[in-house]
Amino acid sequence: MACNTIIQQGRFTADGSNEILRLRSDIDWIEVDNYTVINAATASYGAQFRWQRGMADDDAIINAFDGGGTAMVMSSAAAGGVSGFKLLDTSENSLSDSVVISAATNATQPVVSTGTTTGLATGSIVRLYTMTGQESLASYDFEIDTVVASTSFRIRYAMANAPGAACTGGTYRIVKWDPIYYPRWRYIANVTQANPAVVTTTVSHGFTVGQKIRFKIPSDFDMTELNDLSGTVTAVTASTITTDIDASGFTAFSFALPADVPFSPAIIAPLGEDVSEARSASVSELDDATRNISYLGVELGAGNTSPAGNNNDVIYWRAGKSFSVDNE
Repeated sequence: MACNTIIQQGRFTADGSNEILRLRSDIDWIEVDNYTVINAATASYGAQFRWQRGMADDDAIINAFDGGGTAMVMSSAAAGGVSGFKLLDTSENSLSDSVVISAATNATQPVVSTGTTTGLATGSIVRLYTMTGQESLASYDFEIDTVVASTSFRIRYAMANAPGAACTGGTYRIVKWDPIYYPRWRYIANVTQANPAVVTTTVSHGFTVGQKIRFKIPSDFDMTELNDLSGTVTAVTASTITTDIDASGFTAFSFALPADVPFSPAIIAPLGEDVSEARSASVSELDDATRNISYLGVELGAGNTSPAGNNNDVIYWRAGKSFSVDNE
């Protein structure tokens, strides 16, 4: 006999976007009730949703009101072409399948042309490969923005200089999760020739005020005076790190060009914590480490007939494990 145990349940108010539920353990099934739709009997909107292990990612069994809002109609997310449920495990950082790149512009924020942008959104991270004509960008991870469906995406954070030529072909893969190990190091896109030196990373870095950092700047990036120097983070934005280092007299930083291939990348890595600096900025000296966690979860798709519903919908959910009982 099969039995089900609820391991977690809850509610949330939808904001119109996909919802990620962090779970205390793995699950075999999840059920969702859109309380707002149920109360209003909203015509052609999904009211109840169910997924169980064995169904594909983004699938769901859907109970929705008919066009008159008087009866329930059962369907599947796969058949309706809508988003359902997707299990998440951020400790397994497998890459997506390779996707063909047809071209990329020669700019400090290259626009990358591709026929497939499935799974991409502002903030996604892609790893580039091959990049004919822009070989210096191959194997780098870049955060992206300005996604044009089935057409292109743009590198989000500007490099010190353009790659030197347009790209005529390559591939990319989606990096699904941030590395869970600590400390994280980041690729450098640019460093200002200023006091204080401000570093731009190729992805959102996650560093915090007070962290001690160290630079590795190979000769291909020109600002070799910064190589092996350590400093302290004094301010941050999502993609920049302000340091206590005076780089105004250093050689200007430049991003490596195709002619420099092969080369080692320029990186920045944390090596400790300046507790007094962190406390003076009202930042926990453990903040950098305690953020470094992975999680199990499930992503709910948003929309009229998807489990995360629409903006301001009140959603109730329950999830659990299944097990078998021997009747003998």
